[in-house]
Amino acid sequence: MANQTLVRHVNERRLLAALRLEGPQPRAALARRLSLTRAAISDMVEDLLSRGLVVEIVSARTRGRRDVGRPGIDLGLRADGAFFLGAEIGVGVLRLALSDLAGTIVDTRSLPLGPADGPARVVALMAESLVQFGARAAYRGRIRAVGVTVPGLVRRDGHVVNLPILGWRDVPLARLLAEALAVPVHLANNANAAAFGHIHLKARAPGEVSVYLKLGTGCGGAVIDGDRLVRGADGLGTEFGHIPIAPSGPACHCGQSGCLETFVNIRALQRYFAHEEVDEQEADLTLPARVAERAAAGDPAARGAIETIAQHLLQGLVIITNIFNPSEIILGGAMLPILPALAETLEDRLANRIVPGMTRPRIVVSRLGPFECAIGAAAMAHHEEFDLSNVDLAG
Repeated sequence: MANQTLVRHVNERRLLAALRLEGPQPRAALARRLSLTRAAISDMVEDLLSRGLVVEIVSARTRGRRDVGRPGIDLGLRADGAFFLGAEIGVGVLRLALSDLAGTIVDTRSLPLGPADGPARVVALMAESLVQFGARAAYRGRIRAVGVTVPGLVRRDGHVVNLPILGWRDVPLARLLAEALAVPVHLANNANAAAFGHIHLKARAPGEVSVYLKLGTGCGGAVIDGDRLVRGADGLGTEFGHIPIAPSGPACHCGQSGCLETFVNIRALQRYFAHEEVDEQEADLTLPARVAERAAAGDPAARGAIETIAQHLLQGLVIITNIFNPSEIILGGAMLPILPALAETLEDRLANRIVPGMTRPRIVVSRLGPFECAIGAAAMAHHEEFDLSNVDLAG
């Protein structure tokens, strides 16, 4: 009986994933896809209909036609059947994004965080926010899970090992959130979440490898190989920002010198453009937009700063590409305003520096905007509760 229950659970997730990725389909097509009998698919669909997760709709193939009798009926997701709250704990801000069952973002908001706001305050804000979202009639009783992301090292069990930019170390954040929230909680590094958000709404081609770099106050990284997120033995892997590219370079908060992130983050941009050395907490988050505007107007200082970032980033990308042979490299993060210019100049240069014969990866800019980590966290919560299709987050 237990095995039958597990098989049904897996098939439900496969069905919901197929509807999310491919749109409404007839029951017969879903039965063939899942290798189920007509009776089994009907029983499963009736259960999903009763739980408000799917809906029957008139098929687009017969809608509006007069030469048919009974119109065809397809099965589709009921987008408002469940919701997932994603949260990014960032520098000075808590960003929240609410997604529906179809993966569409239906609400976003930002809350300020002060320098003294530690884990307890952030957990309290998360609990308050969940209550506020849940009080709205459209979402009441339908928020099924919460995903949370932080800009630091997070173990597989949701324990924050080190979060130097916020001054957190050895924090059992997943446990604290689970105790404060009335729904399942899933915790991840912010780059992993952003990468997952980028691929969540599209079907993955076999063998496709995506590398994601989050450029902002630091430089986070993630790799998705086929349909699996590569995280390492403890979940702490792909820390691309700490690839050493110049041993005599600036000191990094990790204790080493010359790490990639010290050459490509916002502090580095401030150093190249304004010739200012600032502490991590004093990094000007508005600078990338100003530099992008000045560069578009032809300012040589702004263009020179972007070019310097590109030269250093190229060194890291050559190493990453030679190791992972990605089909695409996604650039995201708070440096977003200058990223299109970086992507444009890097692709050809990278092709000339990688191992001969290796296919040149396409370099794209994340389309998710400033809420990309919160969106990715919501997508991860959605995946953990309802999906088997894209990334096995426990793998």
